[in-house]
Amino acid sequence: MPDTDLLYALSSTYNHPWLSDVAGPDLLINDPVVAMRWYLTHEREEELLVTMRISDDGGAVWQDLHPDKLLAQAERTLVERAQAPEHDEQRTAALLADALAAEAADWLDHRIRYVQPDDPTPYRPETPAMSSWRRGGQIWALALGTVPNERVLTHLAAQYTDPQPEGPKWLQTGARGTLDALALADDPTHAGIPRLLGTLGYLNQLTFGIEIGQLRDRVEHAQQNLMDHLITHHPQTSAVAKDHPDPEHPAQQAARAYLHHLSLIAPSGEERLLDGAAHDFAEALATAEAVQQPTTAGPDPDSTEPEAIPGYPKFLAGDLQAAAQWRQVSPAAQRAADRAMAGLVHASTALAEAYADPEQPAGPREDQAVRMQTDLNRELNELNAQHALLMHASVMAEAEDAGVRARHDAIESAAHITEAILSRPHTTDEILAGQKKFMAHINEAENDIAQTLGAQRQLTRDALHRLFPHINTSRGLHQLRAQLIDHSGLGFGAYNEAWQAIGETGQTLEDLEARYRSGIVEPGRPPVTAEDIVRARTSMQEANDYFTGLQRSRPLTLRAVQVLDGVAGLEPSSPDSIAGRLNQITALSRQRAQQSETEAPSAAPVINQHHQAQSLQGPQAAGTRLP
Repeated sequence: MPDTDLLYALSSTYNHPWLSDVAGPDLLINDPVVAMRWYLTHEREEELLVTMRISDDGGAVWQDLHPDKLLAQAERTLVERAQAPEHDEQRTAALLADALAAEAADWLDHRIRYVQPDDPTPYRPETPAMSSWRRGGQIWALALGTVPNERVLTHLAAQYTDPQPEGPKWLQTGARGTLDALALADDPTHAGIPRLLGTLGYLNQLTFGIEIGQLRDRVEHAQQNLMDHLITHHPQTSAVAKDHPDPEHPAQQAARAYLHHLSLIAPSGEERLLDGAAHDFAEALATAEAVQQPTTAGPDPDSTEPEAIPGYPKFLAGDLQAAAQWRQVSPAAQRAADRAMAGLVHASTALAEAYADPEQPAGPREDQAVRMQTDLNRELNELNAQHALLMHASVMAEAEDAGVRARHDAIESAAHITEAILSRPHTTDEILAGQKKFMAHINEAENDIAQTLGAQRQLTRDALHRLFPHINTSRGLHQLRAQLIDHSGLGFGAYNEAWQAIGETGQTLEDLEARYRSGIVEPGRPPVTAEDIVRARTSMQEANDYFTGLQRSRPLTLRAVQVLDGVAGLEPSSPDSIAGRLNQITALSRQRAQQSETEAPSAAPVINQHHQAQSLQGPQAAGTRLP
C-alpha cells in the first residue's frame, strides 16, 4: 500500500497556442506509479504542460518535483513490489512495469514525431528523420534523467511501420549527450575552458526548440551554472567579474554576451569570427565601464503600514494543495480521500491486468476495467474539488473571525491615541476633537477591514465558480451544500450510526473477553482466541476514532458551508477581454513564425550538428496527415 503521508499533486496547463494558460486536468494521489502513468499519458508537447509538487507530511508543506524524481520513485516502488513473497504481487508489479514502459514509449513517440498544433498542415511522419530521434532522446534526458531502456525501446519500435534500426542509437546518443552536458553544468570545476564553451553551445542549441516549463527551466539553470563558472575563469572575462561582481552591471552583461557568442562560434571556429567577437566585446566593455549603475534604495521597513487583518487576504497555493490542507483539519475528509485514492490505485492496476491477460478475449473485461477507472477517477476529482472549496471557504471563515479581532484591536488603538487628550483637564473643543479623532481612526480601520474581507470573499467566490462552474442558481448551491456535507460523512444519521457502532463494538469486546476468561465453549460456537480479542479491540478503537473524527469535522464543515451563501452571488473577477485574448493568440503565432525564420543551426561540438539544429527548430518535412 502507498504511504498515505506522501502526496503527489499534478497540475496541467494547456500549452496549445489557442488555449494558452488555461488550466487543464489535475490529480492528487498517494501512489507514485499512478502519478507517473498520469504524467506520461497527459503531458504532451504544445498541448498540456504538467507540473508536479510533492509533500511528505500529508499536504502541509509542498516542494517542486521534477519528472525524473517521480520516475525514480515509481520504478523503485515497482522493484519493491516485484520482490514481494506473494506471486500475485510479483505478477502485478511486472504488468505495471510493462504498462509504464508502454506509456513512456507513447510519450516519447510524440517527441520524435513532433508536430506543431497550429501548423496549417499537421502531420506525423511514419518514418522520422534521424535528427528527430536524437531530439527525442534529448527531451527524454531533460525530463526523465535517464537513457531509454530496452523495454521502452521495444514498445517504441512497435509504433512504426518502417523499421529504423539506427533510430534507437541516435535516440540514446541524444540522451547521453544531454545527460553529460547537465552533469558538467552541475560540476564544471574539473573541465577546461574549450569543453565548457562547447557544452554551453550544446545547451544553447537545445533552447531553440525545447519545450517551455520545467524542461526549459532545467536547460536555463544549467546554462546559468556554466556561465557563472566561465565568467570567473575565462582569461578575458575574469577581471571583469572581479571588478564588477554584480551580474546586472553593464560590464558583466557585456562579458556574458561575449561568452555566449564564443559558445556559438566554438573554440575551434574561424579566426575572423573569434576576432570579431573579441572586438565587439572590447567596444561593449568600454561603453559599459563608463556607465554608472543607478543605486536603488531598498524598501523602508518603517514606511510599511500594518495590515488591516494580519495575514489576509490569504492566497492558497492551488486547489490541489487546498484539498490536502482540508484533509489535515478534517478527519472525515481524510478518510474519504484515502478510500477514493485506494480505489483509483486498484482500478489502475485492474486495467493493466485486463489488457495484459492473453487468456482473456478482448471485450467486456477491458470495457469494464476502463469504466471502473473512469468512474473512480471522476469520483476522486469531485472529492478534490469539494475539499478544495471547503478549504477556501474555511479560510474565508477564519478571515471573518480575524476581522472581529482586528476591530477590537482598532478600538483599543484608537483609545490609546485619544488617551493623552482625555487624561488631562480639557475644554469642550478638546473633547470634541478627541472624539472626532477617535471615530476617524475607527472608521479608517473599519474601511480597511471591509476591503480585506471583500478581497477574501472575492477569492472564495472565484474558487467556487472555478471548481463548480455549473453553480449559478440558488437550487444548485443548495444541492452543492448537501453534497459537501454528505460526502464528508456528515449527512443525516451519520452521528447516530457512528455512536451505535461504538456501543456494538464495545459490547462485542466485552462478551468475547468474558467468554475468554471463563474458558467455557458454548455448543455450536468456536472457542474465543487471543486473536479474536485483538480484532474486537481494534474494531472498537476504529469505531471510537471514526466518531471522534466526525466530532472534529462537523463544525468545521458546517462553518465553511455557511460561508458560501455570502459569496455565491458576487460578481466574478474581471477576466481578460476577448480582444486581449485574440491579441495574445496573434502575438504567439507571430512569434512562432519569426522564430522559424530567424533561427539557424549553431556550431557546437556534437555529432551532426546541422541535423540536430533542424530537429530542434520545427517538425519534419514529410509524412502523413493526422487523422
